Amino acid sequence: MIKLNATQIKVIAIIAMTIDHIAQLFVPYGTALYYILRFIGKTTAPVMCYFLAEGFRYTHDKKKYILRLSLFAVISEPAYYILEYGAAPSSTVHLLQNLNFLFSLLLAFICLLILSNSKLNATFKVILTAITLSLTQFVDWGLIIPVWTIIFFFFNKDKMKMTLLFISTTLIILPVTFLRLYDSFWYFTLNYGALLALIPIHLYNGKRDRCSTPLKKKINRWFFYIYYPLHMIILSAIAYK
Repeated sequence: MIKLNATQIKVIAIIAMTIDHIAQLFVPYGTALYYILRFIGKTTAPVMCYFLAEGFRYTHDKKKYILRLSLFAVISEPAYYILEYGAAPSSTVHLLQNLNFLFSLLLAFICLLILSNSKLNATFKVILTAITLSLTQFVDWGLIIPVWTIIFFFFNKDKMKMTLLFISTTLIILPVTFLRLYDSFWYFTLNYGALLALIPIHLYNGKRDRCSTPLKKKINRWFFYIYYPLHMIILSAIAYK
């Protein structure tokens, strides 16, 4: 069976994300092509959650990790908002109610910080996690991002249990979060393309990025953070010219 390393899987996720945004901006809503491309595009979010959990597990400096996420979340917000709405925000409140995917990952990372902290008792962990999860109503993908990340982090050694929890939470939480935004259940189901993420995740060989030089390591580390806002700027410039 073919096995993939972390870099290869992240490239697949980036391609899927780009396909999703191209369909969103350039393919007519209601067409079969729109559905198929956006179905494929939904692969990206859970894959990124999986590698966020991996990154949390292996990083030597969680403070730098969270600062990097925070920085690029802020940098990416104007590009994300324009891609979604085609114009500058009408108000600061509306901007803060529609935060991009990196903010979603940031909240997921904070959840892991809370739940893995041995100095906190169970009650305090529940309270802090609940407060963090309440903020997901303002971010892209909402509640499901920290839920996926928590599953990938705590159940990574039991692939069967991880898979079952991933599927069940996806089937339950996504309708609660997104069904009201669609004019039919059929078009809502394109979000279940997220389940495709199980394919690259199960093909992961457990090997982190192998880079021969410090420069390549830096490029590999920063590429997604830079690509995320950059591709949205380019696509929006073409779509809204």
